[in-house]
Amino acid sequence: MPGSHKPLKLSEKERDRRLSPIKPRVTITLCLFVKQAAAALEKARTKPVAFAVRTNIDYDGSQDDDAPFYGKAISFEAKDFLHIKEKFNNDWWIGRLVKEEHDYGFIPSPARLEKLRQQMIAAHKRSQNKEDLNGDISPNGDLSMSNLATAGGEDDEAKKADKKASFFRKNDNLPPYDVVPSMRPVVLIGPSLKGFEVTDMMQKALFDYLKHKFEGRVVITRVTADLALAKRSVLSGSNANTTNPSKRATSAATSLIDRGAGAVPIMPGTTPSASSRSSLADVQSEIERIFELARSLQLIVLDCDTINHPSQLAKTSLAPIIVYIKVASPKVLQRLIKSRGKSQSRHLNVQLVAADKLAQCSPDMFDVVLDENQLEDACETLYVYLEAYWRATHPPLPTHTAPGESTTQPHTGMDTR
Repeated sequence: MPGSHKPLKLSEKERDRRLSPIKPRVTITLCLFVKQAAAALEKARTKPVAFAVRTNIDYDGSQDDDAPFYGKAISFEAKDFLHIKEKFNNDWWIGRLVKEEHDYGFIPSPARLEKLRQQMIAAHKRSQNKEDLNGDISPNGDLSMSNLATAGGEDDEAKKADKKASFFRKNDNLPPYDVVPSMRPVVLIGPSLKGFEVTDMMQKALFDYLKHKFEGRVVITRVTADLALAKRSVLSGSNANTTNPSKRATSAATSLIDRGAGAVPIMPGTTPSASSRSSLADVQSEIERIFELARSLQLIVLDCDTINHPSQLAKTSLAPIIVYIKVASPKVLQRLIKSRGKSQSRHLNVQLVAADKLAQCSPDMFDVVLDENQLEDACETLYVYLEAYWRATHPPLPTHTAPGESTTQPHTGMDTR
């Protein structure tokens, strides 16, 4: 037809001749990028922790082929903790899983995880459309995120996208990360209510033991504000509305990387009433202080005046290590309370009821349960747990590190109670 153009057909030899100048440039650019990633990874080892997050999703880095350095994408499961050292680019952070013998690597940013989520949705829709055309419609039509990971069909493009994103599973409304202190603060609970002699006496014995055992590595501080009023800060790449708390927290995370770990995201939530502004301000101030203390990567132990149950801390951004001091026998606890005199016996029932409520809690609400009959045994159990946590948060320095160089900021470890 007039005006039509036939596609230009090139011989294989001519095509290779035209592409030959391009291939070396692509290879060189890729090599430079990988070299840059390796250098950034090595340099980050000696940098301080910028901030920490708790994960809400599972991620299998071995299935992600887009990591800046092959084989260095860090895998994690929901409720794991990550130390973030720095931002590599918009898609990747540099950090490590807070567990013993885990090395530094590349961690997907919330923005990247959101891209993967969108890829899953697109792959599932293509697969669903193909099933609809074939008359093979899913009986329940379930589009939940838990099913998107395994969604697929015979369509090659959909299967390819599914394979790329099959490692990523998360709920639509669940952010991938929560911002938490760089060191999880230790909170003692039980055997009954704070403010009564038996509970205060047992907790003080443990405070004194930790202060001695971890001398120079622990900060024990009193908290009078009601931490139960605090709400967690989240990191999500899916929120476009700047008024959304998750979006504000995402911006705060970027700020944490840019400015260092000295800042803490503002607690999300609705605007407080005038009567509650003062107390919420006190709580926010305490949260910021705890985040600041955690920057030192010392063990942080909180002596909380108002915390008597693990559920009080469940919605906070502190992600504490909750230690339950348990007196297994109510009769033993009753004798202990009566031995403290009439002033304590007068409130016997309320203390026994509080102890019973703690005993009814699910074991997974606590990180450590101290139910030993002897104080020395309970102290040893707590020491073993915290010493392992210390090793997980303080990986060995590189062998080439200069003498005196440290990855943590100096701290006196003084008792601030």
